[in-house]
Amino acid sequence: MLWINIHLISWVLLVIAVILAFSFKDKLATIFMMITRVLYIPILLSGGFLAWYRIPRAPVSGIVKLLLGLAVIALIEISFARKSRQAGSKSLYWTLIGVFVVTTIFGFYLAGWYPIAWR
Repeated sequence: MLWINIHLISWVLLVIAVILAFSFKDKLATIFMMITRVLYIPILLSGGFLAWYRIPRAPVSGIVKLLLGLAVIALIEISFARKSRQAGSKSLYWTLIGVFVVTTIFGFYLAGWYPIAWR
């Protein structure tokens, strides 16, 4: 339960930091980009512990969720690189949003819909 809570809180903070990084220009955007990179640490650690628990019980779904989570982080970094070069791509942003939504729904499914459905 602890790792799920750390993972969820880190992702919520990451989403806020990414939105703020895309909203501001230059120096403030760079600060929020650095904040997102710091937030990767608890996300990857808690995700690793959750995968350690999930993969022996459901190997395919655990690995798919792991790869989707890494894809979201990779798409965020690619989007930041394009923003830094002032070469933003709307299709890339929509892809990021789509993969994030799929990853979120799949993650809630693997967690038994926690915290959406309290037990």
